[in-house]
Amino acid sequence: MFQQVRRCDYCSRAGFLTSFHLRDLNSYEILNHLSGIRELNVAARSSSFRFRGERVDVREVAQLLNVGHVLEGSVRREGNRIRISAQLIDGKEGFNAWSKSYDRNLDDVFAIQREIAFAVVNELKIALSVDSQNRLQQTQSENIDAYIFYLQGLEKLRSSQHAERISTANELFNQALNIDPTFARAYAGICEANLALYEITNNVDEFTNAEIACEKAQNLNIDSNSEVKIALGRLYRVRGLYQKAENILLKAIAISPTEVDAYIELGEIYSAQKKFDNAEASFLRAIDLKRNYWKAYEALANFYYTKEQYSDSANTYEIVARLTPDSSKGYLGKGSAYWMLGDTKQALQAYERSLELNPSRQAYTNLGMFYYYAGQFEQAVGMQLKALEFAETDHRVWGRLAESYRFIPAQESESQYAYKRAAELARDNLQINKEDWHTRAILGLYLVHLGEQAEGMNLLEAAIEKSQRNPEILYFKALALLQEDDAEQAITLLQEAIVLERYYQQFIALDPDLKRLQDDPRFISLMPAAEL
Repeated sequence: MFQQVRRCDYCSRAGFLTSFHLRDLNSYEILNHLSGIRELNVAARSSSFRFRGERVDVREVAQLLNVGHVLEGSVRREGNRIRISAQLIDGKEGFNAWSKSYDRNLDDVFAIQREIAFAVVNELKIALSVDSQNRLQQTQSENIDAYIFYLQGLEKLRSSQHAERISTANELFNQALNIDPTFARAYAGICEANLALYEITNNVDEFTNAEIACEKAQNLNIDSNSEVKIALGRLYRVRGLYQKAENILLKAIAISPTEVDAYIELGEIYSAQKKFDNAEASFLRAIDLKRNYWKAYEALANFYYTKEQYSDSANTYEIVARLTPDSSKGYLGKGSAYWMLGDTKQALQAYERSLELNPSRQAYTNLGMFYYYAGQFEQAVGMQLKALEFAETDHRVWGRLAESYRFIPAQESESQYAYKRAAELARDNLQINKEDWHTRAILGLYLVHLGEQAEGMNLLEAAIEKSQRNPEILYFKALALLQEDDAEQAITLLQEAIVLERYYQQFIALDPDLKRLQDDPRFISLMPAAEL
C-alpha cells in the first residue's frame, strides 16, 4: 500500500513570510520531488493551496485530503541567508513524526529541498526503486533567481488567458532563461504562452514560436518533468496529432498523477476525437483535483458548448465568472451559450460586461455577430474593425467583416478584400493543422464568395465528411449553395442541420443571407414557431 503524504504549501504559522515567490519556490520544488516518486501518493498542489494562510487543524487537513501525513513549514530570508523549518506530522494523531531547521546561504535552497524530500522518504520507511531514487536527485534549475522569474511567469499564465497577461508571462519566462539557458520548464512555459496567444489571435508566428520553445524544452528535459510533457501534448493537439498528444500526456500523468493541467489537455484531445465520454471524465477529474481552478471549469464549459449542451455550458461558465471576477472569460462564454439558447438579452448583457472587464478580439467579434443578425450592418463592421485591432491575423474576424460589408451599399470592394485576406490567413492555419475541418469549411465559404466555387465546394464537402455531418458545417454549405442559386439543395441541408441541432432555427430566422427564401414553403416550415 502506498504511503500518503501532503505538503502544506510551506505556509508560515509564525507570521514571518518571505516573498510569495520564495515561499512558492519551496512548495513547487518539494512537491515536484515527492510527486515524482511512484511509491508515494502525494495530494495535488492545488489541494494544498486551498489552505494557504489559514489556521487549520492538521488532522482535519489529513482527513479532507485523505492522506496519512502532512508536511508543513516556514521560510525566512535575511539578506543572503535563508532559514527553512520543516515538520512532518502524523495526520491521524497530530504529532510530529520529524522536524528540522535549515540555516544556509540562499544559493543552497535547492539542496535543502532535496534533503527535505529524502527525509520524508526515510521517515516513512519507503523502499525506493532505482528510478525513484534518480528522480529524487534531480532538479530543474540550480539558480534561484531563474526559478523565481519562472514562478512569476507561471502565476501570470495561470491567472487568466488575456493576451496582455500571457505576453507578460512570456517575458518572465525569457528572463528566467537569460539567467539559466538550460531551464527546460521555462521553455515549456514559453511554449504554453505562445500556444495560448495562437488560440486567441490565430497568428501562425505564435505557433512557430511555441514549436521552437517546445523543441528546446524537450531536448533539455531529463524525462521526469510533467510540465514539459503537458506543453508538448498541447502543441501536438493544436497540430492535430492527437494520438501523439495522448501518449505524451499519459506519460505526464504517470509522472505526476495529480497534475490538473494534464487532465484538462487530455480532455481536449478526447473532445477533438469525439471521444466524448472520455473527454467529460477527464474534465471532471481535473475539477475533482482542483475545485477552485477556473481553467478546469472553462474546459468543461467549452466541452458542453461543443456538445450543444448550452444550458450546462452557461451554468458552468457562470462558475468561471465567479472564480475570475476580474476576467472577461466567463462572460464571453456565457454570452455565446445564451446566444445559442436564443436568449439574446442575456447574451448581449454578458458580451457588454466582458468588454467592461477586458476589451478583446472575442468580445468585439461576438458583438459584431449580434449586430449582424440584428440587421445593423454598419455597427457590425465597426465591431469587427475593433476586433482586428486585437487580432489582425485572425481569419475569423476578416470573414465576419467581409460578410458585414456585403450588406452595406457600395462596399463590395471592401467585402472582397476582406474575404481574400480571410482566405489567405485560413490557408496558413490549415498548414498547422490539416485535420481542422472547421477552418477547412469556413475557407470553402470564403472561396465561394470570391468566385472560386469549385475549390470552395470541394473543401466544404470534405469538411462535412470529416466532421461527420456537423450541423454548423451543413449550414455553411447551405449558405454556399445559395451563392450558386441552388435554393432547393440549400433548404435540404438546412433541414438536416435543424434535425441534428434545433438551436440553428434562430439563425435561420435572422440570417440576412436567407431572406431570399422567406416565401418558400419548405423554408417557412423550418422557422421557429414564434416567427410564423
